[in-house]
Amino acid sequence: MKRIHVLGIVVLTALLSISGTFLIMKKNDDNETSKNVESELDNGQSISKENDKKEFVSTVDTNYGWENATYSKKIDEWKSGDEPFVENLMQEVIQQMSHQKVIADEKESSIMITPERIETLLQMVQSNKDHFEHRDKYVELLSHWQQDDFSSVDQDHNDMWYLQGTKQSGLANDIATKEQESDYIFRVFGIPVEKQS
Repeated sequence: MKRIHVLGIVVLTALLSISGTFLIMKKNDDNETSKNVESELDNGQSISKENDKKEFVSTVDTNYGWENATYSKKIDEWKSGDEPFVENLMQEVIQQMSHQKVIADEKESSIMITPERIETLLQMVQSNKDHFEHRDKYVELLSHWQQDDFSSVDQDHNDMWYLQGTKQSGLANDIATKEQESDYIFRVFGIPVEKQS
């Protein structure tokens, strides 16, 4: 019984010592940061940097659903010769993939762009070419994406919107910056992206 009490006191003392050490280190670090900020403000160096830096605006739309796991799974599991994608599903998938790279007022659901998924979609178009009215558009768009050319991804998104019969709400109005795309990938798909320089 005495051993348990002694062991409990030793463990409690160790935890309090460690917690106290971290608390003191954090307080010292906060004080040092505060001094550095005051010093920079006195010199006027950081003020101009903050004014020059453009304000970051996230492209994540928190009003709607995020990753579309159903469609993602269908793409990832599709094999040539299996049940074919219908054309409107192809349009929806391409449109949802473009969400990570565009700025739009609304984004209902997303599918992460990966080289494998782009390749799979190209295979789907080829194996269903007789059934897809807009197959040439899909091949052209996906071929650009395969070459890492997303210079017209906002127009690609809107083209898919129009093919689906949507005219107004949710159109892309710009292409996201690398920083916005990294934020989108992290917040929607939970995957951290190394900062781009």
